[in-house]
Amino acid sequence: MYVLLKRSRFAWPFFSKLSKTRRYSLHEAEKTIRETNRACLDSHKKLVVVISIHDQPNGDLLFRDALELGTDAPYMSNLLALVQHTFKEVLDNVSSDDAQRFIAMLQAALVAETTPGPNPESDWDPGAASEEKPESADKKSPQSETGRSEGAPEQREAAHPSPEAEPDATLEDDSNAEPEPVEEPPRREPGQPEPKVERERRARRRLAQGDIIRKHKRLLIGLAAALLALLCVFGSYRFFFSSKAAPQPSYQSLVRGEKYIQAAQVYPEKRSNIEAVVVTDGTTAQLAKFQAKYPSANGKFDLAYAQQKYLVVITASQEAAMTRVRKSKLAVAYIKTKQYEQAEILNQDLNDQDLQSLIAIGYIQTGKFDQAKQINAELKNKTIDQAIQTGETYQKAVEHYQSIANDKTKSAAERAQAKASAASFQHQLETLGE
Repeated sequence: MYVLLKRSRFAWPFFSKLSKTRRYSLHEAEKTIRETNRACLDSHKKLVVVISIHDQPNGDLLFRDALELGTDAPYMSNLLALVQHTFKEVLDNVSSDDAQRFIAMLQAALVAETTPGPNPESDWDPGAASEEKPESADKKSPQSETGRSEGAPEQREAAHPSPEAEPDATLEDDSNAEPEPVEEPPRREPGQPEPKVERERRARRRLAQGDIIRKHKRLLIGLAAALLALLCVFGSYRFFFSSKAAPQPSYQSLVRGEKYIQAAQVYPEKRSNIEAVVVTDGTTAQLAKFQAKYPSANGKFDLAYAQQKYLVVITASQEAAMTRVRKSKLAVAYIKTKQYEQAEILNQDLNDQDLQSLIAIGYIQTGKFDQAKQINAELKNKTIDQAIQTGETYQKAVEHYQSIANDKTKSAAERAQAKASAASFQHQLETLGE
């Protein structure tokens, strides 16, 4: 396998070294993505890079993804984790079995890049080479004839086996010959035939060496067969990931199919439009998932409002693009947090009678009846007028029973009952109109 990394034509100059035509190995591509993403983070930049994985023999496209570099996502540092993330979050139309097969092939290819190939000389059998000329090995003495002719005592001692090298009695044949003494092995004179024990020891050594070489051969053959099987499986399923088998879907088909994340992946220039579609037609869970994948100031505002986190809505309004719809949502957030004055100021721009009615009800719930009457003077809403009258009645009841609860001339039971009545009417006032 090899990898192509294609950057945008409008990428900032730092990324001019990111080649559009170079074929990267899997590990080179992983390192390049990791380092480029780190450079984007350090420089506070964003860059869209298209990564494509191809088959080595014929260059068929096996996998493609558009990466937005400049994020601290953990999978950016690992090619295998990046592919797994794409299958999980973007290419969800690919079956899990096909995805697992491709991931297994990619993992095998990563391992194959770091595994050294077999040693061409490993097929040579030293045991076989030793078997070719046994007679010459038997005739060859540990010392040269020149050394023996000189008669050096040290050389004559080296020509004989040491006591530690004496063969075990089990290597002797079943004849009645007595084993040689361990303490003083007989010295073999030049030209004398090699003892049978020595020949058997050397034969066993050659046999053991041959077994080791044969085991290595079997291991290498097994590894080669496993790699061949993986290549066969890879060739059988490559069409599931090729551009011919999976053409790029249209924007409309992805949006209609509620594949919002995949649409944003394939069409990054339309992410703001896709986020607006999710707000209108999607669920809160889909909006949360989209915001997690592609965070934005607008998405933060819309998600907070959908989750009824009104304090977050007010904070996010400082960075979001405040359209008329978002201004209306912000006014609702002010009302929900009992900041009616701010909501009324905002509604001067919107001039929304429904918001004005909600603001008037909010004033009534907090006992600000004069502000509510001033708003209703323009609205002339009979429902709000009735709510004002009811609210004033509740407020008088609260004050009446609160005075009894604070009257020390009353009995403890009377004060406790009055306190409970005051709390009940206060609750009725605060929930009036809901």
